[in-house]
Amino acid sequence: MLSDELKAQIRDSFIALKSDMKDFNVRPSQNKMIAEISKTLCGEYQDSNQILCVEAPTGTGKTFAYLLSAIPIAKANKKKLVVSSANVALQEQLLFKDIPEAQKYCQVDFEYALVKGRSRYVCIRNLINLCEDNASDNTLFDSTLLFDEPPGKYQLEEMAELLEDYSAKKWNGEIDDLMRAPGHDIWQKINCNRFTCTAKSCEFYQDCAFFTARKKITKADVIIANHDLVLADLATGNTILPNVDESIFIFDEAHHLSSKALSHFSLTTGTEFIKTTVRQAKGIGDQMCKISGQDAADVDIKQVDNYTADLSTLLKTLEFDEDIYLFEQGQVDESIKEIAKNLFISVADIQHKFSILKESWTDYLKIKVIDKSIVDPINNASGECEQHLLSIVELLSSFLASDDNTKSPHSRWIEKNTLASKKTNYLLNSAQTDISTNLNSLIWSKASGVILTSATLSSLGSFDRLNKQLGLKKSENQYLRLPSPFTFDQVDFIIAKFKANPTQVYDHTKEVGAQLLKRLDTTKGSLVLFASNKQMQMVADMVENKLDCTLFVQGEYPKKTILEKHSELRKQGQGSVIFGLDSFAEGVDLKGDNLTHVVIVKLRFSVPTSPIDKTLADYLQSQNRNPFMEISLPDASLRLIQACGRLIRTETDTGKITIFDNRLTTKFYGKQLLAALPNYNIVVE
Repeated sequence: MLSDELKAQIRDSFIALKSDMKDFNVRPSQNKMIAEISKTLCGEYQDSNQILCVEAPTGTGKTFAYLLSAIPIAKANKKKLVVSSANVALQEQLLFKDIPEAQKYCQVDFEYALVKGRSRYVCIRNLINLCEDNASDNTLFDSTLLFDEPPGKYQLEEMAELLEDYSAKKWNGEIDDLMRAPGHDIWQKINCNRFTCTAKSCEFYQDCAFFTARKKITKADVIIANHDLVLADLATGNTILPNVDESIFIFDEAHHLSSKALSHFSLTTGTEFIKTTVRQAKGIGDQMCKISGQDAADVDIKQVDNYTADLSTLLKTLEFDEDIYLFEQGQVDESIKEIAKNLFISVADIQHKFSILKESWTDYLKIKVIDKSIVDPINNASGECEQHLLSIVELLSSFLASDDNTKSPHSRWIEKNTLASKKTNYLLNSAQTDISTNLNSLIWSKASGVILTSATLSSLGSFDRLNKQLGLKKSENQYLRLPSPFTFDQVDFIIAKFKANPTQVYDHTKEVGAQLLKRLDTTKGSLVLFASNKQMQMVADMVENKLDCTLFVQGEYPKKTILEKHSELRKQGQGSVIFGLDSFAEGVDLKGDNLTHVVIVKLRFSVPTSPIDKTLADYLQSQNRNPFMEISLPDASLRLIQACGRLIRTETDTGKITIFDNRLTTKFYGKQLLAALPNYNIVVE
């Protein structure tokens, strides 16, 4: 329950914020958000989960609303507060600006820390072994088992420098703090890995970068994370973050959570990877048996080679579309299934034997002292190999599984590529099209409380799309759509008179170029948002030499650089135009005169191009459901609102929005999309 003491702490924190924060504006929507978060997390709503979905438009002050209400509640209930964002920019803003600021006003003391995945940290033992193994002539261990291609002299010198800097405490062991990071292949061999980590048994445990950071996390009250890390950690056993049932989660930018989750519950493996892994398993197994005096395990490499060859021969006959072959409704062809099943049985047998051998090796090391220069590389190689074998078995198991006819099927497909060795490699893929059950079992049913928030969380004025994506039930949770603190009735939303429909690509592109030259004020700041890179480049070529101001096109410079250069030109009173794609339609904060005109070239309907999207769309159609109405239209509504949201960022901002898509007036869904927008002054030319 929300005690009087908690109410006072939250109220006094907010009063301190109002009194001391420069340029603070009192906003009823922020007060409402604080109240609803407090009531939800304290269980004030009977027969309801402690889950709240809040759509908080730009200017609400949502970050301070959730920090100043959730921190006292988490502390009072002895829970950890995990704040998760979708991208690095918001994560850095939380870490370096918002949370330190919240500490000034919050009426309870708290500590905070940034959490990163294991793979972002060096394993000092692995780094030392890499340097030592290549400096010594060890006849008992074949170090080539660790690498597809052994490191070169320059790479080894680079590793020696890293070791020296770490020992001298000039480097903290995080890859993100290196001016120049090692290549992916090398970093994989020296980073922390849950399959090779021996934790407290390691002689370097006290100096370990990962466990040093983890100790800070255990002391922290507020943990800053990102959606990818949260999903990865919970899906692999919850070994980095605090226990879910001891945590309150805040998912900022929660509209990205579904797409992030879909990628995390996807599996893949390649035919060449299978062959390489099986050879590695035999090589490492032979090494362990040679040292411990055991009989070598029977690893039938030839059988695996034959099965992968048979599979590759069969896959060659498929008709690939841009190197992808999608199985209809996730049903793998019987002929392919038969060979894949043989491969699964063979690799699963190898994995089982390898696991037993690895256990015997561990037991042997308990009674026999072996030089660590031999033991450590073998343990690392065997841990990595075990991880690879398990991933192959998991993929093949999912690839061969039968789906529940009452639920959305898995998407299964083959991807073809050519390796550096000129060999054709076939990637087998299996992915869920519905991850709602996963999220419920991992988070919703366990967490002490969850707040999902974003400036755009609903679609077409409803949370239905979000609920379907994330597996939330409207009757069991709390929902809140806050009004914007800004007034929009002075903002013109102009539906330009266009002859060409966006589906008439060539004519539409020509007309876009001509209309931009007429409509853009070259003395001001404008942002033109495209749905297609090809169309953006074509229009840029058409107008670049005719615009009497600077034109920035996404891809010419990093996004941050474009925004900085644009703002600098506006400070000098010069005109500037930005051409951008999806990434410029959200997370761009150009206030005041920096942006007074947003042009949207066309509505961004999500065409099912990825295998997962195609499988889901086909499934919906097979159930006599309409994927356009259930997926494409709600998503287009959310994206349109996001794009429009680039214009008004403060109470004093002004400007106009122009859209070059006549489907808003000619198609049946146009009225729905317009009705979901803020109360702009709609102008139909």
